[in-house]
Amino acid sequence: MNVSSKVMKKIAVVTSHPIQYQAPLFRAISQQSDIDLTVYFGCDYGSNATKVHPGFGKAFAWDIPLLDGYKHVFLKNSKADVGVEDWRLDGPELKSYFESNQYDAVIVFGWNKMLFWQAIWWAKKYNISLILRAESNLKHTQSWLTKWIKKVSFPILFKQFEAFLSIGSHNSELYRHYGVQKKAIHDAPYCVDNDFFAEGATKSAIKAGQLRVSLGIPESDTVFLFMAKFVDRKRPLDLIAAAVKNKECRNFHVILVGGGELMEACQSAITANQLDNVHLVGFINQTELPTYYAAADVFVLPSHYETWGLVLNEAMACGLPGIVSDTCGATQDMIIEGKTGYSYPMGDVQQLAILMMLMADSSDNCRQMGLRAAGHVQNFSVPFVVSALKNILQDISKK
Repeated sequence: MNVSSKVMKKIAVVTSHPIQYQAPLFRAISQQSDIDLTVYFGCDYGSNATKVHPGFGKAFAWDIPLLDGYKHVFLKNSKADVGVEDWRLDGPELKSYFESNQYDAVIVFGWNKMLFWQAIWWAKKYNISLILRAESNLKHTQSWLTKWIKKVSFPILFKQFEAFLSIGSHNSELYRHYGVQKKAIHDAPYCVDNDFFAEGATKSAIKAGQLRVSLGIPESDTVFLFMAKFVDRKRPLDLIAAAVKNKECRNFHVILVGGGELMEACQSAITANQLDNVHLVGFINQTELPTYYAAADVFVLPSHYETWGLVLNEAMACGLPGIVSDTCGATQDMIIEGKTGYSYPMGDVQQLAILMMLMADSSDNCRQMGLRAAGHVQNFSVPFVVSALKNILQDISKK
């Protein structure tokens, strides 16, 4: 259907489950006077407190509104008990929804689940324009077989889409690598609700001070913060190992926030090395996160691989510079060396330790970097994504 035939554009989003980072974007799109949005979820992980989250190893629901402010539908799966990370997660009802609603465009949030392929199939069947919003890049190490499969299949897959909402430089590089024309790729930077975190950190200043006191952290010491799932890919043990290398330095502390299968290993490493300046605080829900950002001075993301790493956006919105491994997708766009933080070769614990001491020994420079980080992250915000989407819809209407 030609978008120009009516003022209101009917848009559908197809995504796996409610995600705390996506909800602000969906609300912002729904607030546009010329867009009628409906979001289709493959399952209710994130909003259902009875379901165990992969990686965290516990059942919980995020304590912020994930479903308010926009229309949404939870699709019925054809198979029972299919998890959020299972490729078989599907939504056979999409056929009837697409047929009856006559959408102008469908935004698909990936391709790694049956749900997304069904959305592509039925959108093409009913002549609905397709837009892709995905995270992948070329930095992830893969087998020759996987590379060959992608070389054959991705050009075919990407030809089904009229436009691409690119999350960043590496994401755009992936699309171009597989034959997507540059004019079809629209910059729509990966983002969080910057205001939520910035305002939350400001309001939490007193609580943050109390947190530091409760952990025995002197006001003059530099606090390095890790916030992620405790799994191999996130490499929390690298940060603990860096703290060991800097053990003789008494001007820093490390706070590790999160949960998962490596919790016991992390605690064992802390105990074995008698690290009284490394604090393992466990899982913290969304509304309390700004307090921990406000209590910290530097954010550390040592991951083996991240398609992006939105937790870095959160930290920078709260005024923290970052020390980030070079295999995180966000590094190229978010880290301006020596300005908003530093990058280092993934797994190089010695270099991580050096950078930590570089920042701990220059608190004034660290604070200046935090201010620059807070300014830089404003280039990665929800309004930019909404603007990119509206430009795409305008282009579609001309065809």
